[in-house]
Parts: sequence; structure tokens; C-alpha cells
Amino acid sequence: MGPLLNQIKMWLKHPQLWSFVRFASAVLGLLCYALSSSFNSLFGKWNLLKTFLYCVFSFIICTAVLFVKVSHGPGSLRLKAHLAFLVLMITSFYSFYFDKAVNGKPDAYSIASCAAFAVMFLGLSRHSNCGFELDLLYFFLAALTIQLTRIKWVFGILGACYSYALIMIHSGLDAQQGANGYHGVPEEPHVIQVDPPESLLNSSITQDSAITQVDSHSQEVNNDFALIKPGLLSSLKALKKQNRKLLGLLYGQSLMEPFDLDDNLLIDMLPCEIINNINETFKMALSAGYEKECCHLYSNCRREFLQQFLSELELKHTPEDHNVFITHNILSWNRTFKIALRVLFLYERRLCDRVFFGFSSVGDLSFVLACKELTTHLLNFVNTIVVDIRSPLAMFRRVVSMFEELNDMITELESLFPDQAGVSLRNDAIKARRRLGETIRDVFKNLENLIHCDSAIADVPGGIEPITCDVMNGLGAIVRVMPMIEKAFKEYPTTTCPSFPAKIAWMIELLENHLEAKYKIYTGTSLDYVAMMNNTMYIKLETLKHFPSARFMDFGRVKRYSFAEILGDNWIQKHTGKFQKNLEDYQRSSWDEVLGLLKLDNNNESLAKDVAIESMKEKLKLFNIQFEEICCTQSKWFGSYEIRKEIIVSVENMLLPAYGSFVGRLQDVLGKASYDYIQYGMLEIKARLNRLFLGGKRMSR
Repeated sequence: MGPLLNQIKMWLKHPQLWSFVRFASAVLGLLCYALSSSFNSLFGKWNLLKTFLYCVFSFIICTAVLFVKVSHGPGSLRLKAHLAFLVLMITSFYSFYFDKAVNGKPDAYSIASCAAFAVMFLGLSRHSNCGFELDLLYFFLAALTIQLTRIKWVFGILGACYSYALIMIHSGLDAQQGANGYHGVPEEPHVIQVDPPESLLNSSITQDSAITQVDSHSQEVNNDFALIKPGLLSSLKALKKQNRKLLGLLYGQSLMEPFDLDDNLLIDMLPCEIINNINETFKMALSAGYEKECCHLYSNCRREFLQQFLSELELKHTPEDHNVFITHNILSWNRTFKIALRVLFLYERRLCDRVFFGFSSVGDLSFVLACKELTTHLLNFVNTIVVDIRSPLAMFRRVVSMFEELNDMITELESLFPDQAGVSLRNDAIKARRRLGETIRDVFKNLENLIHCDSAIADVPGGIEPITCDVMNGLGAIVRVMPMIEKAFKEYPTTTCPSFPAKIAWMIELLENHLEAKYKIYTGTSLDYVAMMNNTMYIKLETLKHFPSARFMDFGRVKRYSFAEILGDNWIQKHTGKFQKNLEDYQRSSWDEVLGLLKLDNNNESLAKDVAIESMKEKLKLFNIQFEEICCTQSKWFGSYEIRKEIIVSVENMLLPAYGSFVGRLQDVLGKASYDYIQYGMLEIKARLNRLFLGGKRMSR
């Protein structure tokens, strides 16, 4: 029964309920009185004029009762006394003529009209303080009781019970108003404090207490949240209308580069009247102890505004996202988070401070509740991106940019949400950053998996393998953001965590070992050496590149890093030695046999002239065949510009001198007849060599 009684009390205090009761009872009372025998006895039978006048009178009464406003009563006590005297005279004359004109028992319409008019004036006493409402309430209750007693004395008891119920309802509501600091119309308080000089300090404290009580008294004119809520919702609705202007400005600025918008501009766009109205309404509610309700209403209003802002930027993260789409979303995320932290949340913070001025703890909680959903959404986007990325290496730089941005944003989050209410948001941000840091830390593992999953069949005969490009591009991306990588390794270490240069060197060595195993199928054709030289040269050139590392400034300039600086001179020398060894192995496997044919036999002088000539002819013939075969085969192989230059120069340096000596000796022996056996001149040899490693281009003789 307790909750039910409390609910009934809440209903009885609701102003809309009493407005309906007053209007309904006025209509019912006037209608029943018009049909009662009392009206006919006092005013005679109905005619057109009486009907018109009664309708006008009834309309005025019903309208006044329906739209009556809370009144503080007449400003003059003399006027109030005159009104009370006027009502007394009217009721007295009405009673005199009613008793004289009405004979016999009253009818039901007369009884119903008295009961209805009593309820009407009970309702008026809740919203008016003119002084005669209670007098008329008691008058109609007395008239009701007398008429019921005329019918039968038992009915008189029922009338007395009805009268007692209405009087107790009125007194009970007055008691509740008095307990809440409001009883009728609050009189203007006067505080008079007289103290001896030696108690000046106590006087100050007493005055502050008195002023606080006066402020509380004025703020708690109506501390029932059901009465405060409509005004509060109206003020928040006016605030929502301003959101459209703010969203248009924010969206327009978000498309500009660079984004530059002062949060003071946003707060200045709000009319002061709206903020002041909300502040005054909140003061009343918070003073009455409705902190939870105020937080709920305000945070819902502001959360709706932040959700609208997020929907304008349309951050998406569906499973079908590809790299380009994810890149777009990451860029949007960076921009959205910056705008949220550096403009929106600062604006919300200042708005909360103004709306909840004097109630900082409630303002802090409302601010966190308003911003929590948007912040959580942006942080969850980080986790979604980490899961959805199909190629971590391709998106590595974007992930690092998110890690770097989130590193700065956590500091800003800590400054925006420093109290206990913001702990969960800060923890969520730290967890999201950890996910990114672990993804960055595992980049070497991803490269290792990429190498192990590579096909065992070469994609380009003797050319630069795609796996080489992928791995070196990945390492290049790592070097570009080396400080961030090192930071991720320090903050989120693994069980085995070698130095950063050691990891780079180990990854390149793993790649080269994989390529050597891959090129074993070319053993005996010299192509394995060419292939290794191509890839080794590509690796070397990549290691010598300088990569700008943004965010790390060195005396005003962007500092650059290269593999050579990271790995050191010893590694470069060792890697150059590998290339030279492959070059020597290529020369030996491809040209040693050809060069052997061009060697001049020192014993030729002891041989017969004809035998020596035939031997030289045979060697030259074999040279022409093998040279042609090598050139035709290796012209189809691929070699980078640097590789071709290295190989051709080295082959020319050892082949042309030997070939020139051999042809010169043959010309000395045969004279002009030697041209019948010499197929290539020196220039033709050079031309043929220059056409090597053109990747399958057809050679012209």
C-alpha cells in the first residue's frame, strides 16, 4: 500500500490533474444546476434570454477555471478583504432567497451541482490565493450536507463524510507544500542580524547560513521533479535546436585542411538565455535532490548531438572492407577523434560548467556520460580495424599512424576526464593502444610468415622476386617509423626481444636464404647466380635509401634513417662481398669454358704449322657456337640496370682482351684468309654483350 499511496500523492500534486478536475467539475456543476429544481424555483422557467445569459456566464466560468494561472493574490490586503466581503454578501443573499423559494426535498441535480462546485473550488485553492476559495468550498459543502439531510438523516452523514474527505485532501496538500518550503505564496524574507562587535565572525557565519536558507527557499518553490521536468525538457529542446547550426559548422570545417575551429566559437553561438534557463531549472531540481534525473536528461540530450556528428562523418567498418576503404576510414578516424577531443569535448566541458554552475560533481558526471558513447565507439573502431585488416604489412603505416595519434590522444583524454568517472574511458584507450602496439610489434612475425608462405617456384627467370620487393618495402616502412617501432617493443616486449638492427639483419638473411633455396632449380645454368645478384643488388639499393621519419625533428629538419645507418658498415661490406661472390660464380659457370677456347697454346710453335692452324680454326669455331648460345640464352634473362652494367663490364674486361689476342694471332698466321673464320669483330662482341639480360627482347645480328 505504501507505494500506491505515494503514487496517489504524486498524482494529486500534478498541476495538469487539477486543471482537468477544475474544468470537469465546473462543467458538471453548471449543467446540473441548470437542470435542477433550485434554478427553476429561484429564476423561473427557461426562456431564450435566460438560456443565452446562462451560456455566456457558464463559458466565462469554465474558461477562467481552465486557464487560471498560479496567483500570488492581490497586492493589497484591503482589496483582499473587500473581495471576501463581496463573496460573503453574495452567499448570504443566495442562502436567504434559496431557503425562501425552495420548499420540499431537493432533487439529484441540486445535490450533484453542490458536490461539483465544492470540488471546483478545492482545485482553485491549489492555484489561487485570492482569499475566498476556501470560503466557497465550505459554503457548497455545507449546502450539500443540508440538502442531503433534508432527504434523510443517513444521507446527511454521507454528506459529512464527503465534506471531511475534501477538507482533509486540502489540508494534506498544504502540509506537503509547507514541508517542501512552499506554503501558498512565499513571503519576501527579511533577515535582521544584530550582534555585538566581538561576535563579528559568528555573525558572518549566521548571515551566510540565513542567505543559504533563503536561496534554498526560493529555489525549492516547487521541488517535485514531475513539476520541474516539463520546464527542463522545454529548455533542453531549445538547446537541441541550436545543434543544427553547430553540426553544419562542424561538418563544413571537417572538410577543410587544416582543421581550425575554436571551441569558444561554438559556446558563443549558443544564446545565453537558453543556458541560463537550463541552469536555473537545474538549480531547483538539484537542490531538491534530483541529481540522477538531471544527469540522465542532460547526458541523453548531449549524447544525441554527438551521435549526429558521428553519423555525419559515417565511420564504417564492415567485414568486406578492402585496403583502400580501410585507409579512408583510418584517415576519417584520425580526423574525427581530433575534432572530438580538441573541439567537441572541450565545448561540452564548458557547456557543462555553465549549465551545472555550482554543482561541479554533477557536471563532471554528466560530461562523462555524454561523451562516453562517442569515445567508446571511436576506441572500438581501433579494435575492429586491427581485426579486419587483411594485409597488416600493406596497412602497416596506417596502423602506426593510429598508434602515434592515440598516444597523443590518451594524454588529452586524461586531461579531459581526470576524475574517477573517466577511469573506464582512459582504460579503454590504453587497451586500444595496446592492440595497436602489439600489431606493430608483430610486424617482423608477419614478414617471417610472408617469406615462409612464398612459392618455391621463381616468378621471374633471374629477375627480382615479388617476395623481395614485399619484404624490403615492409622493412622500409619499419625504418620510416623506427622510433615508434622501438617504443612498441619497449612497452610490449616479447619473450625473445633482440635489438632492432639485429631483427632487420636477421630478416634480410632469412629472405636471402629463402631465395637461395628457391633458385636451386637453376643449378648448372648460371641463372641462379644472376637471380641472386638481381635480388641482392635490389636489397643493397634499398638499404642505402634514406627514409624521412616524420614527427622526429633534428634541429628543425626532418630526421632521416637508412638501413646502412641502422645495420652498420660491417653489414654493408659483408653484403657487398656476397654480391661479388655471386658475380665471380657467374663468370666461372658461364664464361670460363669460352675463355679457355681463346687461350693461346705456347707449344704451338713446336707443332707443325698446319696442325697449329687447324687447332686455332677449331677453337674459334667452338667459340662462335658457345658465344652465340650464351648470348641467345642470357639475352632472355632479366637483369636490372645495375646488374647488367656490373656483369657486362666484368665480362668485357676478361673476354675482349683474350678474344683480341686470339684473333690477332690467327690473322698473323692466315693473313686475309682469317676473315673467313672470324665471325665477330670486337665491336660486334661488345654489341652482343650489351644485349644481355634484356628480359627476352629479341636480338638483331
